[in-house]
Amino acid sequence: MVIAVAGAGGKTSYIHEEARRYLSMGRRVLVTTTTHMYIEKDTLISDNADEIIKLLSEKSYCMAGRKGPDGKISPLSEKTYKRACRAADVVLVEADGSKHMPLKFPSENEPVIPDNTDRIVVIMGLHGIGMKCKDAVHRYELAERALGISKDTVIEQHHIDDIIRTGYTEPLRRKYPGAEIEVKKIKGL
Repeated sequence: MVIAVAGAGGKTSYIHEEARRYLSMGRRVLVTTTTHMYIEKDTLISDNADEIIKLLSEKSYCMAGRKGPDGKISPLSEKTYKRACRAADVVLVEADGSKHMPLKFPSENEPVIPDNTDRIVVIMGLHGIGMKCKDAVHRYELAERALGISKDTVIEQHHIDDIIRTGYTEPLRRKYPGAEIEVKKIKGL
C-alpha cells in the first residue's frame, strides 16, 4: 500500500505516527519523499534499492532518499522507488512542501503524487486559524485568487475547508480517481 501525504501543518509527524503504527502491526515500512524531507538520524542517504531492501528485511523500516539541498533528502530515482515499493508492505510518501506553514494552497504541479498511490492523505493545521492569510498559507497568493480573499484576511475554519476542497480534494479526485482521499485537520504542533 502506498500512502501519499500532502498539505501542510503536520505531514512529517503524521508520517512518523503512521510508520510506528504499521511497524507495531508487523509491517515493513518505507518512508520517502517526492519533494524534499529533512534528514533524520536514521535516514538512509542512498538511491540503491538493494540497501533499502536490506534495511526493510533487517529492521522492517527504512527512511530513504537521495542527498538533497540544505540537509534534506530528495526523491529516489523511479527505478529504485519501484523496487523498494515491492519490498515494503507500506510506503509513506511526503508528497508536498509547505515551508513549515500550517496551511498551503498548491500550485498546478503540486502535490507530487506517485502513480502507484493507493491513498492520499491531505493534512491541514488548525493552528492557522486566527492568523493572517499571508502568515498562515504557503502560496497565499494562489489562495487569494482562488478563494477571493486578501493576504490580510484572518483565517477561519471555513477558509481551511475551502482550501482543502478547492486546492486539494476536487483536483485530486479528478487527477487520481482510483485513489482514496482522506483529510486530516491537525490541532497544532
